[in-house]
Parts: sequence; C-alpha cells; structure tokens
Amino acid sequence: MGSITLISGDYDSGKTTRLIRIFNSQKTGEADGFACIKMRNSKNEIIGYTLRQLSTMKDSIFIFDRKFYDDSFKEYFEFDRYIFSTETLRYAERIMEKAIKNPKIHSVFIDEIGAVEVSGMGFCEILFKLINSDKNVYLCVNERHVEEVTGKFGIHDYYRE
Repeated sequence: MGSITLISGDYDSGKTTRLIRIFNSQKTGEADGFACIKMRNSKNEIIGYTLRQLSTMKDSIFIFDRKFYDDSFKEYFEFDRYIFSTETLRYAERIMEKAIKNPKIHSVFIDEIGAVEVSGMGFCEILFKLINSDKNVYLCVNERHVEEVTGKFGIHDYYRE
C-alpha cells in the first residue's frame, strides 16, 4: 500500500496550485491524475470547472454551476448547485484505472475530493481502489471535509501538505 497525502485548506487557499506543484516535482512518466481548473465567463464569474489530466494537460469540461449550465452534457448527475459530466468522470476513471495497473506510475493525484465522494458519487469508487493500491495518492480536500473523507474511505494514516 502506498502513502496518502491530503492537501487541505479552505476554499480558494491554493490547494490546486500545491497539487500541481507536487505533481510537477515527480519524474516524467511516474505520475498521473487530475486537477479541477476554474472556468470563467466574460464577467469573470466562475461558471464551472474543467478537469485537467496532469500528464497531458488535456482539459475536459467537467462541472457547471447550475445557473450557468448550457445543456451541453449528454449524461450528467447533479449535486447541490452543480451539474457534473458523467462522460468526463468516466474518462478520468479509465485513466486512473490504467494508472493503478501501470507499474511505472508511482503517484496519482485527484483534486477536489469532498461531499460528492462522501455521498457515494463522483470519484468515490475509483478512490477506494486507489487507496487500496500500491500507489502514492495525493488528494485535495477542503478543510471542512477532511474528517468526513478520512472516515468514509478508512484513511487513518496520512500526511498533510
């Protein structure tokens, strides 16, 4: 079993920036994962998030705030005020499944783990697999969700970043 590192902090405290910095410190080809990148409209309002694969820098539209949703997802699920692309979620899960099986990958990164996963949705299923793999797992978790996330996923030994 690999190590688990929680990158925690409040909203907009730089968790994603820290996750990307740690990812970039890994040897090329030995890590993969995803970061949630804010999408803004012309008024600079946050309208949602793309999911960026860190090894390729490929962005896929992942989440819309309900009030900005444009009916662009073929399949989706809703949580709170957000609408999530099921297609993007499945794509990310396939990439992480491959990372688990790839002996060259030592570390996997996932941004924005929280209430969605605690409720059994989002990255819940793949997160259980990652935690029980031999990979080093880096998770961004809002400070207010750390106790819920560690309880739900049975994370007892972990590092804090």
